[in-house]
Amino acid sequence: MSSLAAKVVSQVSKALSNKPNEEEEARKEPYFGHDRRALTFDLYGTLLNYQLIPHFVGQVGRENNINPELTERFFAMYLERMMYAVDFMSYRDVLENAMKYLDMEFNTKVFTANVDELYLMHYDIKPHFDVLPALHSLKSKGFELYLMANTSLSLVEKQFDHFEGLFNNKNILVADEVRCYKPRLEFFKAAVDKFKLRTADHFHVSADYFQDIIPATRLHWLTAYVNRSKTGVFKGMEPSGIITNLSELEEGMINAKKRIEEEERAARERELAAQKEEADAQLEAARKAEAERAAQEAARKQAMEQQMQLQQQQQMQRQQAMQQQRQRLRAMGLDDMVDDSIDFGGNNQYFVPQTQEDRILAEKMRNMNPNKARALAKARERALRNRF
Repeated sequence: MSSLAAKVVSQVSKALSNKPNEEEEARKEPYFGHDRRALTFDLYGTLLNYQLIPHFVGQVGRENNINPELTERFFAMYLERMMYAVDFMSYRDVLENAMKYLDMEFNTKVFTANVDELYLMHYDIKPHFDVLPALHSLKSKGFELYLMANTSLSLVEKQFDHFEGLFNNKNILVADEVRCYKPRLEFFKAAVDKFKLRTADHFHVSADYFQDIIPATRLHWLTAYVNRSKTGVFKGMEPSGIITNLSELEEGMINAKKRIEEEERAARERELAAQKEEADAQLEAARKAEAERAAQEAARKQAMEQQMQLQQQQQMQRQQAMQQQRQRLRAMGLDDMVDDSIDFGGNNQYFVPQTQEDRILAEKMRNMNPNKARALAKARERALRNRF
C-alpha cells in the first residue's frame, strides 16, 4: 500500500476508534406483527464507513494542489453519473471512469494513475462503530439480515470478514447480479424476488436518502433512514422512521410501527366518520323528501276536499234554484210546466247529476236536440219519483 493510502487508512481508523464508552440501553423487543422479520441494508455509508474512499480521492487532489473538497464533490458526481449510464458497467469500471473524468475536469493525469489503489482501498473500509453490535443483537432476536450493495460481488466477498459471518453469498444482492445500480427500481424488485420480501414484515435500512429511501418508499417499503448527517427529507417521501445510528434501529422500528398503526387507525376512524356523516346526510335528505312528499299529498287532499265542497255547494245551489222555480210555477197554477222547469239557467242543463251515470247522461244530453234532451230528463225525473 502506498504512503498516501496508509496515511488515509490511519486517519480514518483513528476516527473509527473513538467509540462511545457508555453501554447501550436495553432495547425493547421489536414488534412487526408477523411471524417473519426481515431487514435489508445498504452497504456503503450505512454499514461501512465509506468516507475513506472520497477522502482518498481528495488527498490525491490535495497533493496535486487541487482543492480536496472540490475534488470529492466532483468525484461523487461522476461516480453517480457512471452508475446511472445507459450501459451497465462493473463497479471497477465505474471507479476508473469517474477518475478519468476528474483528470478531464482538472486537466491532469494523476487521478487515473491511482485507480488501482482506489479499488484496493475498498478492502480497508470498516463498519461504523454501531454496526456490529446492532447486527448481532438483531440476528439473535430472529431478524433475517440481507445486504443490497452498489458494488461488485468480488469486493463484497473481501468484506465478509468485517461482518463476522453475518453475511454470505446467499443473503446479499449486488449490482453485478441485476446489471443496474440503485436507485433503479429494478434493483429493489430483484431484492423482493430473491429474498421473498413482503412489505408488512420487512424494513429497508439505509443512510442514503436518494439511492435507497426514495425508491424504497415509492415501492411502499417500510424504511429506516440512518440520518448520520442529520439532513432533511422530502415532503411526501418521508421514511417510516428516522434514526441517527443503528443502535436506535429496534426502537425506531417499534415507534414506526406504532405510528403507522395509529395513522391507519385514525384513517379508518376518519373514513367511518365520513361514511356516518354521508349516511346521516342521506337520511336527513330522505326525511326532507318524505316531509315534502307528505306536505304535497296533504295539499293535494286539501285541494280535492275544497273542490268537492265547492261542487257540493254548487249542487245545492242548483237544487235550491230548481226547487224555487218549481214552487213559483206551482204558485202560478202551472203544474204542467213543472217538469219542463228541469231545463234552467240557459246552460242546457236539464238536471243536476247525482251519480256517475248521471254525469255521463248529462254530458251526452248537451249535444242532443233540446226536445229529446228534455224528454230524457222528464223520464229520469219520473223514474226517480217512482223509486221513492
